[in-house]
Amino acid sequence: MRALFLSASFGGGHLHANLAVHEALRAEGLERDYLEYIPLWQRLPVVGLYQFSLRYWPGLYGWFYRFTNRETEPRLITAQFDRAGLPAMKADVLAFEPDVVISSFPTATALAGRAREETGMAFANVLVVTDFRAHRHWAQGSADLILAPSAEAADDLVRFGIPPAKVAVTGLPVRRVFLELPAGEILRERHGLDERPVVLIASGATEAYRAQEEAVRAVIALGEPAQVVRFRRNGGRRREEHGRVSVLTYPVGRLFPELFAAADFLLGKAGGLTVAEALVAGKPYLVYKPIPGHEEANARWLEQKGAGRFAKSRGELLATLAAWLKDPSALLPLAERARTLGRPEAARLAAQRIREALGVPA
Repeated sequence: MRALFLSASFGGGHLHANLAVHEALRAEGLERDYLEYIPLWQRLPVVGLYQFSLRYWPGLYGWFYRFTNRETEPRLITAQFDRAGLPAMKADVLAFEPDVVISSFPTATALAGRAREETGMAFANVLVVTDFRAHRHWAQGSADLILAPSAEAADDLVRFGIPPAKVAVTGLPVRRVFLELPAGEILRERHGLDERPVVLIASGATEAYRAQEEAVRAVIALGEPAQVVRFRRNGGRRREEHGRVSVLTYPVGRLFPELFAAADFLLGKAGGLTVAEALVAGKPYLVYKPIPGHEEANARWLEQKGAGRFAKSRGELLATLAAWLKDPSALLPLAERARTLGRPEAARLAAQRIREALGVPA
C-alpha cells in the first residue's frame, strides 16, 4: 500500500496525527506539508495573517472561525480550496501513484479530490479530523472516509451534510511514543523532578500561545510548591527559582513526551492533538486563553466531559490552580475521567478503517 500524507504546518497537531496513522498503517508513505504546494505569493499572506492574528489579534481569528462556520459562508472563501496548489499536488500524485491520500487538514482533502478528478487516479481520499467539535470546513464532500475524534464531531459532520456511512469515530490518533512511556514516577526521577506537583505548560509547537507567560506567572503568584515545565523553540535548558516554585525551560523536541508523562496536569491552550494525548495519559487539563474558535470548542468539550476545566478569567485560573496545587486528590476524578475518554487504540482503528475502505487485509 502506498499512502500520501498531507498535513499543514499551521500547528504540530496536523503532522503528529498523520505520523500516528502512518505508524499504524505500515504503508510505504510520502509525507508532505500541503502548504508547500501553494505558491509563495498565495501562501505568505494567509500564513502571515494567521500567525499575526493568533499572537496579536486573536479576536480576528475567532471572528473568521464563526463567520465561516455557517451555511451561508461566501463562496469566495471556499472557491480556492480545491485549486490553490493543484499543479504541485497533481505532480506528486502522478509521480508517487498513491493508493490513498490521508489528510489532516480539510482543504488538503478538497485539493486531493480535485487532483483525483483531473488526473483520473483511483486513490481513496481520507480526512483525519483533529478537533473534538467539527467546523463546517471539515465536512469535505470529496472525502471517501472521514475519521472523527469524538461522537460529537461525527454528529457535526453529519449535520453539515456528510453521509453517515462516510464517517467513522476512531478517536484522534496518538503517536506510539505516548503509549509506550514508563510510569510517571520513573520519568520524574530521570529528569530530576522532586515531589512537588509538576505543571506542564501546553503552548503548542509554534509558540503562538499568547498567554504562556501569564500562565507561568499565575503559578508563581500563588506561591504553592510547584514545578512548572515549559518548552521554547529558541534557547537551551534553564532553571529559575521563584520561592517554592521552580520554572524549568526546555527546547522543543524529543523530551516533550517524557516530561508530559511526568506532569501532574496540563495548563495552557487546547490543541486537539494535545487534548487527545492528555486523555490517553490520564492528565487533567486546565485550559486558559485557548485560540478562539476551534480550541475554545475543544476546551468546552473537555470540560463538559469532566476531564478538565476551562478558566474563562484570571480569577478562575487562579482559583482552579490553587485547588489543584493545594489538594492533589482533587485531580483524581479528572484523571480517571480522562483515561475513560482516552482512545489509545485510535491510530490502530484509523488504519483498520482505511484498509477496509481500500479492501486491503489487515
